[in-house]
Amino acid sequence: MSGIAMLKDYRVDAGSWGESKRRVNLMLTPTAVEKVDKIAEQMRLTRSEVLERLIRTECLDLDLLSKISGNISEQKNSR
Repeated sequence: MSGIAMLKDYRVDAGSWGESKRRVNLMLTPTAVEKVDKIAEQMRLTRSEVLERLIRTECLDLDLLSKISGNISEQKNSR
């Protein structure tokens, strides 16, 4: 590191991930929000925890994401 100490976020205690969470703002389409909400409801989790779990899985892969662009339904139709 460059000699600058990382500040601990004291607003939230470390949770099940061993780190404290911090607030961020995201912009999602209404369709994406509906999908996240549906999964969160079925799993009895928060939106935040659904996204946390997804991000920490193999689903967040540069090669895979680089193949996904634009409207997913258009991609399904082009196969």
